[in-house]
Amino acid sequence: MCKFYADSMLGKLSRYLRFLGFDTLYRTDESIDEMLQISVDDNRIVLSRSQEVFQLCIKREIKTLFLTNIDVSGQLREIKDNFNVDFACHPLKMRCSVCNGDLKEKSKLDILNRIPEGTAKEYDDFWECSKCFKIYWVGSHWEDIKKTISEL
Repeated sequence: MCKFYADSMLGKLSRYLRFLGFDTLYRTDESIDEMLQISVDDNRIVLSRSQEVFQLCIKREIKTLFLTNIDVSGQLREIKDNFNVDFACHPLKMRCSVCNGDLKEKSKLDILNRIPEGTAKEYDDFWECSKCFKIYWVGSHWEDIKKTISEL
């Protein structure tokens, strides 16, 4: 499976890729040089809308994709077309949208005090990030993601 490093202007895309199970780093405070070195070390594909970053990747022979679309569905389509990836929506493959950590199934009883009451009544399946401990469930946001993916 492809691993990505999304440049600083691709926050929404990085969250989508993580929801789809792709190990995706997102540049926040790192310099461009740090991002490129981590990409080489981890065998990651650099995703960017910056010509500067794209040209540096080409010069250093780092696998990259210059994204021309500004909307996330168009960007996902570009990734799908260029790397022949399958964007299947399956909650068990998700990664944390915040920190890229692995998600582990949790019982409702274990996290009951950490979720809204309405959520506890409505849903039974939950996951927790192994790094930042954020709780996830398949709510309305999941339907929005599935709709976006089905339109690719």
